[in-house]
Amino acid sequence: MACDPQSGWVTAMQVGAAALSPIIAVVGGWIAWQQVRINRNKLKLDRFDKRFAVHEAAMTFAASVVVNGDLSLTALDEFLAQTRGARFLVSKAVADYLEELHLNAVKFRAVRRSLERVSIPDQERTEYGDRLTEMTEWFQKQLDVIPEKFAPFLSVDDI
Repeated sequence: MACDPQSGWVTAMQVGAAALSPIIAVVGGWIAWQQVRINRNKLKLDRFDKRFAVHEAAMTFAASVVVNGDLSLTALDEFLAQTRGARFLVSKAVADYLEELHLNAVKFRAVRRSLERVSIPDQERTEYGDRLTEMTEWFQKQLDVIPEKFAPFLSVDDI
């Protein structure tokens, strides 16, 4: 009995059809894995963007104290609004530091307002002036501290 040439083609087609399903499954799995990686990286990028915005708000805030020597209530409110969700984006320690930055700014503003009073004794004026200088120096130092505090949260190595 001779082998029918047409039955060889049929067998080859059947084998090809049977192999096609696992190949499609493997390709589909690979595409799904790539989508998972892309979505994970997108999440990291989004988180980085939000953390960087908080970092920039803190840097701008501290710089405005140093450069302008004064703070408006609007600047204080904007800083609070821009950093309010920091506790969910960075560590509790950094969020507490941002709170400290805000509280020192409020104190700075109060000392500044006290200095602007007309009827203030010279000794008290000197004390307020010294306190204002100390606080301005503290805010100047924060321009170096802020990047250090945020550095662990602004790494792009794992993206």
